[in-house]
Amino acid sequence: MDPAGREAAPSVRPHHALWAVCAAMAVVGINTTAVGVATRGIADELGVTLGQLEWIMSAYLVTAAAFALAGGRMGDVVGRTRTLLIGIAVMIVGSVVAGVAPGVVTLVVGRAVQGVGAALIMPASIEVLAAHAPPSGARAGFRARGIVFAVGFGIGPLFGGVLTDGVSWRALFVVEIAGLLVAGLLALPVLRATARFPTAPTRDFLGAGLAAALVFVVVFGASRSRVWGWWSVPMAVVALVIVVLGGWLVRVEGRTTHPLLHRGLLRDRRVLGANVATLAASIGMIGLVYFFGLFALSASTFDSTALAVAFSLVPFTLSVIGFSLIARFLSGRLGPAGPVMVGLGTSAIGFAWLSTVGAATTESQLVAPLVLCGAGAGIANAGLIVPAVMTDLRRVDEAAGLLSLTRFLGSALAIALGTASYLTVAVARAPTAGGENVEAEAVGGAAFRRAVSALHADLRRPFEAAFKANTVQAFAATMRLAAIVVTVLALLSAALLSNWRPRRA
Repeated sequence: MDPAGREAAPSVRPHHALWAVCAAMAVVGINTTAVGVATRGIADELGVTLGQLEWIMSAYLVTAAAFALAGGRMGDVVGRTRTLLIGIAVMIVGSVVAGVAPGVVTLVVGRAVQGVGAALIMPASIEVLAAHAPPSGARAGFRARGIVFAVGFGIGPLFGGVLTDGVSWRALFVVEIAGLLVAGLLALPVLRATARFPTAPTRDFLGAGLAAALVFVVVFGASRSRVWGWWSVPMAVVALVIVVLGGWLVRVEGRTTHPLLHRGLLRDRRVLGANVATLAASIGMIGLVYFFGLFALSASTFDSTALAVAFSLVPFTLSVIGFSLIARFLSGRLGPAGPVMVGLGTSAIGFAWLSTVGAATTESQLVAPLVLCGAGAGIANAGLIVPAVMTDLRRVDEAAGLLSLTRFLGSALAIALGTASYLTVAVARAPTAGGENVEAEAVGGAAFRRAVSALHADLRRPFEAAFKANTVQAFAATMRLAAIVVTVLALLSAALLSNWRPRRA
């Protein structure tokens, strides 16, 4: 056994594990953002509202966050590579269900099953790399994993745009199935040499259930804030349930011999700092891609096609990919807190810039702030895995699960809170016509065109102008919220990471 606590696996080349992990992470990254630019196609075919689109996105993110901690510890029970393969299989099942969905409910169920698969894949991918590191070390493998995920996340909109406009939004899931099958085949050679860290397996089923329930209630409460109001009786009940579930979870974890998550991990400022930064980066990245898609796809603003939106996001995509490559240089020069401050700070400036958009803003004027958002996300994301999971290799499974939970929870909260903000402005005071559902009109596409055609010719232009003004204000308000949240979390994570120096692998 080597100093890192790994069992030797001489019969398997270390790069096999890296290839399998990268293939799986590419699909997870694409899946996270590709659906965001398919909203017009989904809305037109299935007749969904903006609130329903929120759950088509959130079902995947909520289940992924809810089961991430359990997914992180599942490797202790069945093995890391087996967990990766099980996650791939579950995600394939979810993709099949989503791809053939005849209606909204089935599509949401398919997305939720995909999320369970991702909850296993994300932590298992870290654990497999830690157990079967390439010759250049675990950190090199983590960097490769991070870059591939960033590339998948970045090209997801382009991928989704090409397939949605050229074939159908359903084709997204067909291609994802093919990618997952490739990842599974690449992982098979690693299966016979799965390494185990010297940690006792957990069977903390109550803790897993409580963690899942807590995540769901938090996201559900955030998504209903627009309807109930933050200072209402229903929200007070939600807050009480969160407190009760949280206290119960802490008590269960404290009394369990082999808990889902040891308290010592949560006391480590390095782990906390990396997770806070991941939360900020996730909120920013998914918030931008999803709400920019709604903004640009709206028939009341740019009325773009899915492919046009994807190309509009190319500056963001290229910046994410390109600047992720310089994060290592910044870490060497500025320390581990440097990329966090530079990256998240740059993203916050980009969001603040986007919050100034107006009715006269053109697509070309959005390029510069999109570049800033992408550059910041690329820098901040690339160097976070090492401080998050390599602090104590005895807890690598728990740390990987916690990091995956943070990433997915941040994305889910971005959709929930962002949609609440977006709908509050775009729908509450929006004009309506022809008996159409005003939330369906806000999505754009067929519902908006039917509403306009139902009006008298003299009223169509004022109706379109009013709806465009509301849509632009909604996007600006959402980007303003993102700028504030990212700034606060960036300062907190930088303070936690400021005095840390990573150990050498």
